[in-house]
Amino acid sequence: MSVSHSVYAVYGVVVEPPGDCGPLHAALEAQTPAAGGAVPESGPVHLFTIGDSQHLILGTAYEALEPNEYRPVNTLPCDPAWGSALLTLTRPLGLRVHAGPAWLLVHDLN
Repeated sequence: MSVSHSVYAVYGVVVEPPGDCGPLHAALEAQTPAAGGAVPESGPVHLFTIGDSQHLILGTAYEALEPNEYRPVNTLPCDPAWGSALLTLTRPLGLRVHAGPAWLLVHDLN
């Protein structure tokens, strides 16, 4: 069996997995595009599940990193609206934020 690796830089927050993910999934699906169907300036919030759902990351921006690639963190873009969008989503759901908002390096096995 072959194992593949995925490595991302994700601007987001690490949240404690909720007992019921239904409200989180509903909130993510309910995100509305900006006028004319464009993506909101802060970008939509995406859910990243790491491992067997041990870690949940909500992210507004991400970049895939290739094997043997490096990227100085200070070259990754950062917009204050991203952090605001993440916290606006997590607070009403009562999600406990363990880390972030920040650029997070995410390594997952597929």
